[in-house]
Parts: sequence; C-alpha cells; structure tokens
Amino acid sequence: MSLSASLSTASSSLFVSGDQTSVVSRNIANADKAYYTRKSVEVVTIPGSGVRTSGITRAEQPVLFRQILSSTSAAATHSAIVDSLDLLNATVNDVELDASPAALINKLLNSLQSYSAQPQSKLAAEAAVRDARNLADGLNGAAATVQQVRNDADTGIQASVDRMNTLLAQFQTVNDQIVKGTVSGSDVTDFQDQRDQILASLSNELGIRTVPRENNDMAIYSDSGVTLFDRSPRSVTFARTSNVSPGLPGNAVFIDGVPVTGANATMPLQSGRIVGLVQARDDLSLSYEAQLDEMARVLVTAFAESDQVGGGPDVPGLFTYAGATGIPADGVLVSGLAKAIRVNANVDPDQGGTATLLRDGAISDPLDTNYVYNTNGSASYTDRIDQLIEKMSADYTFDGAAKLATGGKLADYSSTSVAWLQEARKVSDDAYQYQNTLNQRSFESYSKLTGVNLDEELSLMLELERSFQTSSKLISVVDEMYRALIGAI
Repeated sequence: MSLSASLSTASSSLFVSGDQTSVVSRNIANADKAYYTRKSVEVVTIPGSGVRTSGITRAEQPVLFRQILSSTSAAATHSAIVDSLDLLNATVNDVELDASPAALINKLLNSLQSYSAQPQSKLAAEAAVRDARNLADGLNGAAATVQQVRNDADTGIQASVDRMNTLLAQFQTVNDQIVKGTVSGSDVTDFQDQRDQILASLSNELGIRTVPRENNDMAIYSDSGVTLFDRSPRSVTFARTSNVSPGLPGNAVFIDGVPVTGANATMPLQSGRIVGLVQARDDLSLSYEAQLDEMARVLVTAFAESDQVGGGPDVPGLFTYAGATGIPADGVLVSGLAKAIRVNANVDPDQGGTATLLRDGAISDPLDTNYVYNTNGSASYTDRIDQLIEKMSADYTFDGAAKLATGGKLADYSSTSVAWLQEARKVSDDAYQYQNTLNQRSFESYSKLTGVNLDEELSLMLELERSFQTSSKLISVVDEMYRALIGAI
C-alpha cells in the first residue's frame, strides 16, 4: 500500500470514528427518553480510499410498536370506563353504611313494619317518613352522581378531541421534516422517534393504524378505517354540552365530517379513551340511570293513593315529583324521575306536614276526603300501612332499557342493580389490568430491542477511542515516513 493510500485510509477512519463517537454520545444522552431508539452509523468500505459513513440508522421493531399502540388504546378504553364506574359506585358506598338504594328501600320496609306494629305511635310514623325521605334523597343523590359522571365524560371527550387535533398538527410538522430530510439525505432518525412518541400519545385517545409510504412518509387511520392523516391532518370535532339530558345520549364525535361514535356512526371507533368515555356516558351511566328511574317509578306507584269513594284517578301519595299529575304507566321508563322524586310535604313533619297521614291517607290533598283510608280516625288502624307493605313486596314490570330483569319485586330489583354495577366494575377492571399489563410488557420488550444499553454504548466508546488512537498513530507514522523521504531527496 502506498503512503498516500495509507494516509487516506487513516484519515477516513478518523472521520468515521468521529461520526460514530457523536452518535454514541447522542445515544448515551438520550438513554432515559421514552421512545428514543438506539442509533448506529452505517459504514462502507471504498477500495483504495478507506471507509466512509453512508448514513445513520435506528433500531426498529414495527410489530412490537404496533402492539404497543394497540394495547395502549385498549387500556385507555377500560381505564376511562373503570374511572366512571368508580364514581358511580359512590352511590352504593360501603355495604355496612346502608346508603345504597337497595339498603334504603329495605330500611323503609322495616320502618313500615314497625309502624304497623304500633300504628298509634307518632314517633313510628315520623321514623317511617324520615326513612322515606332518606330514600328519596338517596335516589336524588345517585341520579345527581350519574349526571355528574355523564357531564365529566362529555368534558373528557372534548379534552380528548382537543388533544387529537393538537397531536395531528404536531404529527404533520414532524412528518414533513422526515420526508424532506429523507429526500435530501439528512439524518431523520430523531424526527422518527418524535413521530413514534406522537403516535403513542394519539393511540391513547383512539385506536389507530399506520401505513408507511415512500420517503418515510406515513398515513394514519382510525381502527375503524377513517382517515386521520394523509398528507394533512383531518379535523376532529365534537360539540360538548354543559349538562347532558337525562335518558338521552350525548353528541357524537366526528372525524372529517364522519360520525365515529354514537348510534349513527357508520365507522365507529373500536378503542381508545374516547370510546371508553362514550360508553360510560351513553351506555353504562344511562343504564344505571334507568335503573334508578325505575326504582323511583315503582315507589311512586306502590305508595299511590286511590279514590276510596270511587271514580277518581290514582294520585301520588307518600312519593311524588314536580309536575306530577298522575301515576306513571306500568313498565314504562320515566327518564329523570330518580332526580325529581321527593316525599310529599303534606306528610313530612320537617316541612310542616303530618306523618300520620301515612296511616290515614289523603297525603296528596288532606282536604280531599275521597282519598282518606282511615275514615273513623282510629289510632289502631293498620289496613293502609299493611297495604303499603304488601305493595312494596309485590311484583312489578320494569322497562328493559335498564338492562335488568323486566319483572320482579322492588327490593330484588334494587339489589340486582347493585350487583350489576359491581359486576360491570369487575369486568372492566379485569380488562384494564390485562391490557395495561400487556402494554407494559410490550413496551419493555420494545425498549430492550430498540433502546439504549449504557454498558454497550460505553464499551463501544472505548473501542472507538482505541480506533481513533490507532488511526492517529498511523497518520503520525505516515507523516514521519514522508519527512524521511523528503529529507532523503
């Protein structure tokens, strides 16, 4: 090998070592950054001229990365559902606190039985009315919690939509840099890492799939096939409502004008935080709200008063609600009734009423004698109290919209409602734990295969240092030989 060839080889080696050292330093500096992938220098040999850097590549595992995106979306779905169900569970509370609708219904039944055993006791009458008021308050509070959960879900959907639009705008900026850099031959590996991080964040909001294109370009579609990004981002829109109407689903999310949530969605999303929030708002919460409304409807029906003279309609008695003109139809859901139900002021001592009307009748209107049951004013009269106990234990027809049995006793129905809520929480929590664990394991495997190992990088740095020293030594030797040659001439 000639001296000039040796010098060229050593010089090129120095330049390549410099590039490699720079990349290794970059790897070490970003070792703890999420979705940063290990970079390496591609080196090619040039016959007679040594070596040169042909480019910088990054470690990639596309299959594992797709698994991360998929599991992130699935975990986010169930996380949103679990959070909402945990809030709904506040309406049940600890069983020992006896604060659930089922417990309050049983308390009222026990109070009526105690009152029947001592119909002359004003204290027993007031205790029964007080338990009835607690039951109405419990249903009001549970309905308010459901409403709050639905409103929070609606707010969360809006926040997710805003994040999606922001992420898609960021994706366009980074993707354009990648395409331009690829065309010009620049190093775009850091931009690709940024793009992966954006995709991971986006997958938390909805399920996505990506399609790679020429020059490292990329298109994004929802898991249902709706275009999210193709050369430019698509607009994601949602009209949040400040107070979602009881019994009615909320507004849909649109991507590029296409509804992707709700009953009218032609290409509904399959996973992501938005899916979980919509399910919590329009499915689980609506079902639980319907169950509470059905309990309230049956209470109004069970405690209704009938015309004892004949001919008059049944009217609300112990339990009533604003705007009540009659008794709700049997087996037909009245949305919002749990929020509106209350104890009639005429029988509530705290509102100036007379508790013994529970025994005597005419709660709806104490001046209307047609609805008086205890016509003799007997203090030992129990027929009406026993009738109420019997009605509380009777079978009723329930609306199927509540997703429980369509027939049975009120106490059984309320207990089944609690079980339904607990089962929904367990199923969603199990699904979340599974998907979250899968996501963590996938990310760990991905990081092991694509991330930076500091021990390996430091070892490589030492090798590069020795290579640099060797090349420097070779240049020094060639320089001395040139000096000797020139001196000989």
